[in-house]
Amino acid sequence: MKTTRIAFLLMMLIWGQLVAAGQNPPKGPLPITGQTPLQTLRLDLVPIRPEILERGRWELTLFNSLTNRWNKTDRYLLDVEILQNIIGFSIGIGKDIEFAVMAPLISRSGGVLDPMIMRFHDRFGLGQADRGEFPVNAIQVSFVNNSGKEVVVFDNTDKGTIMGDVSLLARHRLYGGQGWLRSLVWTALLRLPTATQREYYGSGGVDGAFSLASTHRSGPFYLYTTLGYGEYGSGSLFDIELRPYQWTFFAAVEYSVSKKISLIAQQLSNSGVAATFEGFSDPTHELILGVKHVVSPHLMLEYGIVENLFKFRNSVDFGLIFGLSCRY
Repeated sequence: MKTTRIAFLLMMLIWGQLVAAGQNPPKGPLPITGQTPLQTLRLDLVPIRPEILERGRWELTLFNSLTNRWNKTDRYLLDVEILQNIIGFSIGIGKDIEFAVMAPLISRSGGVLDPMIMRFHDRFGLGQADRGEFPVNAIQVSFVNNSGKEVVVFDNTDKGTIMGDVSLLARHRLYGGQGWLRSLVWTALLRLPTATQREYYGSGGVDGAFSLASTHRSGPFYLYTTLGYGEYGSGSLFDIELRPYQWTFFAAVEYSVSKKISLIAQQLSNSGVAATFEGFSDPTHELILGVKHVVSPHLMLEYGIVENLFKFRNSVDFGLIFGLSCRY
């Protein structure tokens, strides 16, 4: 009887905490784009946040992702860490309308994550997928294209930072409410060929895309989904034929622990980049776990990890993410 009472009290305590958490405002998902190999040259549409800035209000954002990419087959070798810094500026320009510009700075290096990943794999018996046959924290990205020619994209002599393709976005809230469906946001995007290095970090043409994002509330949880479609201005990379289109599906769950902290779990899927090229023709799936922390009314921090969800061959091995946003 005593055990039953204790269990009942615990259940009531947990329920009370969940109900209290449900009263906290949503903070939105982590705005991370696809991190899989070859995905950096394509645009992604993921929800930035559920609300639209009011006229005259603006937001400055910085979102960083450090991902380790290791994949080796007879057709390609990917051994590189990429630090992607996306700087964004958004401003409210009318009723339920917002405009934004985003510019990525991309750094490539041998990185620092190899030893940690190898120790993790050893501890849990995951295997190294031939990683041990190559130098630790080195760079090599090469492909054997459809003509049978090996193309070395870059190696240890190609460390450095370049500017990627700039994106222009327009967001319009189609619906806003207080029920189960909280908002519907339509986004249109143009990506311009501004990259200072065309090969691995730019699509080579003007890309366009659109998406529809929804926000729902179920008890103490906020649910986010996005369905996007894009078409691209380039058709090949190193003699590898690329698909002229891409579908994106995004889903996230937010649990608001308090007014200042939310826990986020989200999943991002993209259709394959290549038309016919081993794993790169298959869809990619990435799992992201993170935290959003409201430091002040004007500043919010974001941090977490990214991991492949279903397939390893065409996905990142492991990644760290960090971001901040300043709004006035």
